[in-house]
Amino acid sequence: MKIYADKKGIKICLTKISKNKKEKIFDLVAREVPLSIILNGKKIVTLQCTPENYKYLGIGFLRTSGWIKNKTDIKSIKVNEKDYSIQCTIGNDLYQFGYSVKRSLQTGIYQLKKDREEFPLVDFSLRIKKNHIHELVQHMQKKAEFFKSSGGTHSCVLANQDGKILLFQEDISRYNSIDKIIGEALTKNIDTRDKIIIASCRITSGILLKIISANIPMVISRAATTDYAVDMANRAGITLIGFVRGERMNVYSHPERLDL
Repeated sequence: MKIYADKKGIKICLTKISKNKKEKIFDLVAREVPLSIILNGKKIVTLQCTPENYKYLGIGFLRTSGWIKNKTDIKSIKVNEKDYSIQCTIGNDLYQFGYSVKRSLQTGIYQLKKDREEFPLVDFSLRIKKNHIHELVQHMQKKAEFFKSSGGTHSCVLANQDGKILLFQEDISRYNSIDKIIGEALTKNIDTRDKIIIASCRITSGILLKIISANIPMVISRAATTDYAVDMANRAGITLIGFVRGERMNVYSHPERLDL
C-alpha cells in the first residue's frame, strides 16, 4: 500500500524490526521516475530521477554531456510531466565542441571523453577561508530536508567564495543533482567559472567530468573520492576537498586556494 506524501515522496507500508519488536508502519521513501530526453526528435537517454526540476536536469545534462555549451544553443525546450519527457531542439552540430559522447551501461549516464588530452583552464584567482567550507557543508545539510525524512537523496549546492549559497538541488541520483545545479545556473545566467560546488556524494571521475565541463574550479564533499578523480582534478586545476566533517577535511589537489 502506498500513500503519496508529496511530489518527491511516498509513504509505504512496511514491517519495521527493532531489537525483538516487529510492527507495521508507514515510512517515507523517495519517488523515482524515468525522464526521457529527446534531442532534435531523437531520444538520447532516459534518466531515473526525482520528479521535480526536470528542465534544470535536462539542460544540465545536455551541458555536461557536451551537446550544448550555452543557453542560447537551445532553440526550444518543452517539458511533458505526464509522460516524463523533455523535447529539446538545438541548432548546433552535436559534436561541434570537440566532445565525444560515450554511453556508460554501468551507470546509465553519458560520460565525456575529451578529444584532446588537456582539460580547459579554470579560474585560479578563487580563494576561500577554511571556516566558510565548514559553514557551507553545514548549510547544505540543513537545506536537505527531504533527505532527513527519507534518507533517499543526494544534495548539491552552488556557492561563492564568500560562503554564500546561491543554488540548492537534490535528487536520488548524485549525477542528476550535479546536472540540476549546472542546468539551473545556466538557465539563470549564473557564471560558474568562479563558483564552488558542494556535494553530499562521493566524487568519482564521472562527477568530476561534469564539474570540469562547467569550468567550476572547486568541489567540496562530505564523502570520499577516487584516485582517478584526484588525478583528473590535478590535471584540470580543480581544488578537490573531501571528508569535510567536524574540524577536519582532506585537500586532494590544488590546496593553494584554501586560506586557513
